[in-house]
Amino acid sequence: MSRLTTLIASTTFVGLCAAQTLVVPSAAAAADGNSSSGWPFDVAAARLLYIYDSSHFTNNGVNFPILINQISWRANAASATWTGSSGTVQLDLSTAPIDQTAISTTWNSNHGADRATVYTGPLTIAAGSSVAGVPGPFHVTLSLAAPFLYDPTQGDLTIDATHSGLTIANTPTMDLVNTAGVALARRVYSIANPPAATATLWSGEAASVLEFTYTPAAGLYAGFSANVTSGPSPLAVNFTDLSSSSAPGGIVSWAWDFDGDAVVDSTLQNPTHVYAACGNYTVALTVTDGVNPPSTLTRAAYVRTDDLVASFTTQVIGALQVQFTDTSVPAATAWDWDFNGDNVTDSTLPNPVWVFPNTAPTNVRLTAQRLCKSNTVTQSVVAAQQLAANNGGTTILSAGATYYMDLQVTNPSGVNIGALDIFASTTNLPFTIDFYLKQGSYVGSELVPAAWTLVAQAAGTAAASTATPSPATLTQVLHVPQGNYGLALRYLGVGPRYNTATSLVTFGNADLAIVTGASAATYTTAFTSTSAVITPRTWAGTIYYGTHNVTGQAGHGFFGPGCAGTLAASHQTYVTAPQLGGTLSVACDNLPFGIGVMVVGTSNTLSAFGPLPVDLGFVGAPGCALRVSTDVTDTLVGAGTTATWNLAIPATPTLSGLLVYNQLAVLDPAANAFGFVVGDAAGWVLGN
Repeated sequence: MSRLTTLIASTTFVGLCAAQTLVVPSAAAAADGNSSSGWPFDVAAARLLYIYDSSHFTNNGVNFPILINQISWRANAASATWTGSSGTVQLDLSTAPIDQTAISTTWNSNHGADRATVYTGPLTIAAGSSVAGVPGPFHVTLSLAAPFLYDPTQGDLTIDATHSGLTIANTPTMDLVNTAGVALARRVYSIANPPAATATLWSGEAASVLEFTYTPAAGLYAGFSANVTSGPSPLAVNFTDLSSSSAPGGIVSWAWDFDGDAVVDSTLQNPTHVYAACGNYTVALTVTDGVNPPSTLTRAAYVRTDDLVASFTTQVIGALQVQFTDTSVPAATAWDWDFNGDNVTDSTLPNPVWVFPNTAPTNVRLTAQRLCKSNTVTQSVVAAQQLAANNGGTTILSAGATYYMDLQVTNPSGVNIGALDIFASTTNLPFTIDFYLKQGSYVGSELVPAAWTLVAQAAGTAAASTATPSPATLTQVLHVPQGNYGLALRYLGVGPRYNTATSLVTFGNADLAIVTGASAATYTTAFTSTSAVITPRTWAGTIYYGTHNVTGQAGHGFFGPGCAGTLAASHQTYVTAPQLGGTLSVACDNLPFGIGVMVVGTSNTLSAFGPLPVDLGFVGAPGCALRVSTDVTDTLVGAGTTATWNLAIPATPTLSGLLVYNQLAVLDPAANAFGFVVGDAAGWVLGN
């Protein structure tokens, strides 16, 4: 017997058709919802569209077509009194063509073909009150101009309300359930200019507590479901008849067409069919009851075999070398890869390796095919290892702000940072990010300019959406030797988006970790002493880097500060990295006479003078720290206040990965009794 026939057998159809009510979510039928909302009817004007899961009906015995006659909204349970208000409202209902979990920010994509405007006219909120802890009254009731036919077995329910004219000081908040797995509803909205062309998605589940008044629908209605509707061929599908009839004898015949060819394939009530080949199949069921006209339900492309979702993973396996692995589901049978965005096939292998020219983000496309089906995915790939930290920042500072964090480099060979993803405060604007480092932690040095050394700069253009990461490439790869550092990122052109936190958060892997952090609105000058430092704040972004053990890359970079003399402390910037068979070239500044002595060693922890660093006060240079072992020295003479130091690197493969350190002693007789000060110390790794 059909679902409705079973009910008719236990009662008279007159009694069955009496108006009934259902509160959804049913968990809030006798208890207050766990949350509240101002939407839809506690804002002056809004468009709010909900999709409610059909299980709100089927799990409560309503698994047959019904005529919805009235919908009521419930006030939140709070100690409140309101005087009421009035406005206008339009209410549209439909059977959703998508699941509530797939709700769209395009309004019409949430409506099915049966969309109907069921109410348009005055919206009245009467005076009333509620008490904390007690379910509030259903304070908004819309009696539909014409009943809406809804069959919960055919899809979720879309409820779309647009209203205006309310005086919100005179209205209560709405009762709401937002517990995942209980609310089983999603919403999109517009409160700025309803009805807007595009909606905004509300994150997570949310369901206003509603009361539906309905009657079972008289007549004959074909309906069915299947245990599976997609999968690899051959695919066995079990069909279940969900048809409804108000005829005394119920449904007497079933005619199934499983493949849309208008030929009856089965007359069983609940048949099984095996789809042997790849394709999309339209399924139709025609039922008769001897009283009402036959009813047919046709679902286009209801069963889809060999659909696949293209996907892939990446792994950096060498210098700018990336291993791609196809992870498409189900397994693909052919592949078309484009690694450089020129729409030309670069590989047809399932798991190819590609060498990129640099670490700039590149859009990589995979078109995967399985039998008669194909699917394409494109994702941004950076030919570098990466560490992501809490992407998708929600808090905003203006351009010029500085973000602080601790950087812990644990890989013995250090890391070579080549690019970042950041989340910007605005869109489509060019920006730069200044990198400052200091030894130890940033804590206590946030607004102390002398504590920081500018070591690199990255440049990029903010993405078209603030919710999308914006890539930034360093103008020169930054090598950071093993150690603990404070890292300050100053955003210029855009401000940072980050997340508030209740405690410091650590993100890390086997190579490095970041402990985030704090922010300061130093808009005009870096490390401005009058800026407010706010902590804890969690950085939003990704660091792209390489390590010698994976990429074989060479690197050279700052690890410790020098000391000032008659000029500021000398800094060194590499012009060419220490590559095997090449020349390490380092530019040094702030040399009063253009003369210095480069000290080179294989340790930054131990020297002939004892553990490093060593304060040089014992030779007449107090406050200056020697940070490298004095294994080799080399005099350099430049012009003016700058000089360049060059060192040939042997082309000896066994030297790859060797760690070396250097620091410049700067001739400055007026600075101290020693006649020298020291510049920044750098660490390097020999490699490719």
